[in-house]
Amino acid sequence: MRKSVLALALLYPALLIGQAGKLTIDDLLNPSLSGAGYGRRSAEGEITPDGKYTVVQERGQIALKPADGSAERVLTSSQEPKSELALSPDGRQIAYVSQGQVWVVALAGGESLQLTHDPVGPGDPRGATDHHPQWNPNGNWILYESGRKGYNELYVVSQDGKILNLLAATEIYHGKDIIANTAVDKGDAVSSDRFDSRPLWSPDGTRISYTERSREFFSGKLKVLPFDQKTGTAAGASLDIYIAKNDPGGAWAINTAAWSPDSSTLAVVLQETHWDKIWLIPSKGGKPRQLTYGTGEDEEPVYSPDGKWIAFVSNRDLPEERHIWVVPAAGGEPHRLTQLAGFELDPLWTTNSESIHFQWRSTLGASAAYVAAASGKDQPRLLGAIRPSKFEQLGITPEVVRYKGKDGLPLAGILYKPVDYHAGTRYPAVILAHGGPEGQVGLSVSPWSAFLADQGYVVLEPNFRGSTGYGERFRNANVEDSGGGEIDDIAASVQYLVDAGLTDPKRVGISGGSHGGTVVANAVSKYPDLFAVGIEKFGVVDRALFLRYTNRNSAIRWETKMGGPPELKPAVYRKANVLPDVARIKTPLLILHGEEDPQVPPQESQEFAAALKQEGKTFTYITYPHEGHGFQQREHRKDADERELAFLNKYLKPDSAQ
Repeated sequence: MRKSVLALALLYPALLIGQAGKLTIDDLLNPSLSGAGYGRRSAEGEITPDGKYTVVQERGQIALKPADGSAERVLTSSQEPKSELALSPDGRQIAYVSQGQVWVVALAGGESLQLTHDPVGPGDPRGATDHHPQWNPNGNWILYESGRKGYNELYVVSQDGKILNLLAATEIYHGKDIIANTAVDKGDAVSSDRFDSRPLWSPDGTRISYTERSREFFSGKLKVLPFDQKTGTAAGASLDIYIAKNDPGGAWAINTAAWSPDSSTLAVVLQETHWDKIWLIPSKGGKPRQLTYGTGEDEEPVYSPDGKWIAFVSNRDLPEERHIWVVPAAGGEPHRLTQLAGFELDPLWTTNSESIHFQWRSTLGASAAYVAAASGKDQPRLLGAIRPSKFEQLGITPEVVRYKGKDGLPLAGILYKPVDYHAGTRYPAVILAHGGPEGQVGLSVSPWSAFLADQGYVVLEPNFRGSTGYGERFRNANVEDSGGGEIDDIAASVQYLVDAGLTDPKRVGISGGSHGGTVVANAVSKYPDLFAVGIEKFGVVDRALFLRYTNRNSAIRWETKMGGPPELKPAVYRKANVLPDVARIKTPLLILHGEEDPQVPPQESQEFAAALKQEGKTFTYITYPHEGHGFQQREHRKDADERELAFLNKYLKPDSAQ
């Protein structure tokens, strides 16, 4: 970690967290704080076809856990982290990713076999690896994505690792498509910065669907590639079965897809009607047919094994929650699977098409696996025990609040009141701005927000314009307006807290990372008297500077969102440039940035700090070595959290700051 204390130094004698609360920063660094994560097959991992075992990832290892409760058996031995588990169709092997490579290990035991061996590539480390392994239906080939060359490619590797073929790649600037049909050491591909092209095997194993993005078709093309199961090569050119109209916000307009059991149709999430809805597209080409209607975002379609039904996840009942719904594949009204509150995710049909397994997470972070009748007429049945959450012990319950922006636009946010809250008392408050900007804060506990509430703060996480979950018009309300209406929404969020009697207007802070950091920088310059303190983490302060140094995919996306390049839209880029307005800033700032950030270039924070120093402003500037977009190393995460808390306490709770 490197520390530059510029302008007026801020002193941190011990960087100790508050002692009054029940939560500690060390708690926040514990992955199990809010229960286990969601698995694709169960709450813990992949279930074998006979139902006798679950393959789980625990303490850095892959283990086989018997359903009868007997002792589990560890399958791996290396200490490197492992992720993206994929069970073979016959249930005998598990493919996984470790150290950026694809591996397999037999459930019967034995050493893991490394299938790919290339070094990590250039560019964004989040994509410069081999990832997303998927077995084909007969279990002979594993499809995976690789970003090792600084762009995205699709490969298949045989289960013994002896054959490795490059299938396809796309060139993001010119939209060229290459079907490689070559062994990996004989061919090269043209470049694409797409991290996730969402490839999927057809159930008969003869085709692969994937999405291509190019400058010309930046919102995406859905393509189907024929596959030769004997040779492991492409059996011909790919077919464009859907071309999305370009979204002015630079959004990915083709989302999750699912093959029908007979491989004739793809159920795809499209935004043709200003909401994400499920459409059915013939896999050999043809006119798409809309399946779901109305308001709300419909996502994650999954066909029943008999092909008669499609389960999906939607927020149509409450924008800040997600629930599972079921709709006839032939068309008709969908019905909600359960009446559980919170989040329902990862629907998985039983083989008889009569029930659906899913993962549930409560508002307070408890989680569990359930199974429910697909008819929605019966109560869901709990599978195993509910995994409790420490947040349940605190008496902190996030709630949805609704208010209006300065221009009357309806807004929503997630509110946390302090532990031992007393009506009529005004508390120090923190506005937490999410990233994206297309992110959304849902009605599920945020560890940092709960921690701050436990420390005596009111916390509001606003879903300002540009957020997802409220339809295309709301999501694109910040197009050609970065630094404009979204910042006014932040000011309206502060006003809501003041009008509700929750906070003292002189004791409000703001914090955010990525686009949230961008919001912080713009808010303290546009509203210099509104915030007593600001924490700006790896945000953009000059959008034109960002375009020069970020990755190509992000550059095209943001150039689209801004309406064109800087020379064609000077007024739009001026609004998104904080640097000329630094003299207006009165708010003390803490600026944090990773030194190897491939998304928001470190030059953004460097220029911001230099401008603040020149104007004699109060701020602290911290950089973290070997960190990218966000902080991964435990010591850096802890240091950043401790500094943020100390900074907030210093300016919002001066009597408690040491």
